[in-house]
Amino acid sequence: MGWKGRTRLTKRQTKKQKTSGKRIRPGYVLAWTFFLVLTASSAWNVWNLYVNTEEKMAKLNSEKAQLIQEQKKLEEEIALLNTPSYIEQLAREQLGLVKKGEILIAPRSP
Repeated sequence: MGWKGRTRLTKRQTKKQKTSGKRIRPGYVLAWTFFLVLTASSAWNVWNLYVNTEEKMAKLNSEKAQLIQEQKKLEEEIALLNTPSYIEQLAREQLGLVKKGEILIAPRSP
C-alpha cells in the first residue's frame, strides 16, 4: 500500500497543529484585564450614583411633604385673615381700636 492513503504535512502545517489554541498572548490578557477593570469601575460609579440619587429623592420627598403641610396651614390662615370678624378682632387687640360709641378701658401699666 504505501503512501496512497496518507497525505504529507508541510513543516508549517505541523507547527500550526502543535501550537493551535494553546498559546495565550500577554497583550490579550492585558487588554482583557484593562477592559474588566474599566467595566467594574464604571459599574461601581453607576451604583454609587444610583444610591446617592435615591437618598436625595427620599430627602426631597420628605421636605416636599413638610412644605405641602405648611402651605395648607398658610392658606387656612389667609382665609381666616380675610374674614371681617377676624380683622375686627385684630384691630381691637393689636391696635386698640374701638367701635363708635364704645369706651376703651385699659389697665394701667406699673
